[in-house]
Amino acid sequence: MSARAFALGVALCAGASACSAPSPGTFAAAALPDEATFGPVAQLLDVRCGSLDCHGAVGRNLRLYGSAGLRLAPTDRPLAPPCDTPAEVVQDYASVVDLEPEVMSAVVASGGADPERLTMVRKARGAEAHKGGAIWAAGDPSDTCLVSWLAGHADAGACQQGMLDALPDSGPSVLLTCIMTDAGAPR
Repeated sequence: MSARAFALGVALCAGASACSAPSPGTFAAAALPDEATFGPVAQLLDVRCGSLDCHGAVGRNLRLYGSAGLRLAPTDRPLAPPCDTPAEVVQDYASVVDLEPEVMSAVVASGGADPERLTMVRKARGAEAHKGGAIWAAGDPSDTCLVSWLAGHADAGACQQGMLDALPDSGPSVLLTCIMTDAGAPR
């Protein structure tokens, strides 16, 4: 066998073993925030960030679907139906947790400690450049809504107050019906 053929054989064997699958049970399960309690958070994000000129746009890496902007079903329109659909909440959850899955897993596993490790939190607080500017301040109701969810216990009251703070005071809003009845719980 030539030296060249031998070297090729060694390289092929090394390459094959480098690409082999790891032993079963070697991966740790990712810690993700609770999807079951995401409804109020989804509605808050929809109202605060999901307009058609922001994260309610198809080309965004954080794409939000909901009643205030981009709808998931092609037959739905903004505010028709008036509340976020369960499918939209599921899509929003996937969009949020898929942004920085490793960092989110670390934040969730720590019980929500140091949420500013997440770009989403830094941008919303204005600690990192964001085309929309600061959306809320650390500790206000909208921030408490998101951070409490990351810590494992979504504060639906804070989510509701954050949405109320964002809605105009020009009379009743159809969105108020959604948040007042169930604080955005998935239907």
